[in-house]
Amino acid sequence: MRFSQWYWPGKPPLADACWIVTTAERSRAGEALFAALQEARHGPLALIVLDEAGYDGPLPWVPMPAQSASRILSRLKPRTLLCLVDDPRSRALASEASCPVVWVNGRSSDLLTLGAVAVASEPVASRIGGGSVTGDPLMTWPAAPPPPVAADTGFCERFRGVRKAGRWIIYFAGTEPHEEALAYTTFLALSAGSGGLLALAPRDGGRHEEVYREAIKYHLTTVRQMRLMTSEVPPKTRVYYIESPEARRAMSGCADLIVAGGTLVAGPPLPFEWPDAGAAILTGPYPRNPLLAAAAQAEVVISCATTDPLDRVAALWLGDAAGRGRMAQALQSWMAAQPTACARFIAWFGEVSRHAV
Repeated sequence: MRFSQWYWPGKPPLADACWIVTTAERSRAGEALFAALQEARHGPLALIVLDEAGYDGPLPWVPMPAQSASRILSRLKPRTLLCLVDDPRSRALASEASCPVVWVNGRSSDLLTLGAVAVASEPVASRIGGGSVTGDPLMTWPAAPPPPVAADTGFCERFRGVRKAGRWIIYFAGTEPHEEALAYTTFLALSAGSGGLLALAPRDGGRHEEVYREAIKYHLTTVRQMRLMTSEVPPKTRVYYIESPEARRAMSGCADLIVAGGTLVAGPPLPFEWPDAGAAILTGPYPRNPLLAAAAQAEVVISCATTDPLDRVAALWLGDAAGRGRMAQALQSWMAAQPTACARFIAWFGEVSRHAV
């Protein structure tokens, strides 16, 4: 197919444009970034779309043709290549480009040889050995996150007997239907019913009775929060239900490890919600909260690709207090920086564009 046929209808090639290498899905996620780039006068912008889904937004675009990267670039003559996707085709374009190449949310050390790399977090920059930490400019962040959860001394004192016995506390927070079964089986595998305490808080408070009745089959000593109110949790308790919103937040500051609900079983997307991050967070393979999905990509939460190793991964981190502390601090720092991530990326992109040879 000739170049003139796959170019968008009726338009000549854009002169001196910033060409964005993307997929249809990434182009939807990048709409706010595209608008910010145009507002900062980094246009004109156009897209090279790598998949067959096409693009239905306001920018000019072309599908990725079956031609050599050098021929594509000789036709488009881009001022800058802005790569939103790490893909063999985008790497081929980057390796042939004579213009500046910028990678967004880079996660591979190989990209450092193919252009300037913006990374979402300090942990990613440390792992790949470079890159500029801008935060994730593809997320549309709402209001600033809540302040870090500090340990509520009064609430955490409820677990004094548990701590005296040298036991750990794992907190499954905001669980969805069918996730409680995974919470119980993970806890049993971790402790054989004796090594720690499971704190459990279904996202929907109306499900407490249902979850409590279902849990009888596990034969674990269980306490309801509403039974105790301000009393100390009995030392032999194995499961503690968190039922009030205040206790849900306070529990985050008392737990050794938080397992995020809404990440263990596939289902519809959940609303964007800042986590009560008082401890390191472990996510499963289905982070339905967009923030947790972005946090997993930024490597500021512990992430499992499947639920099979959940107990083994949890056991590893329960035995590493220093590592948990580093992860909790990384998540807090990342959340605090995200509302300004797009602005920081735009400023950095301007510097890269100006100083590129």
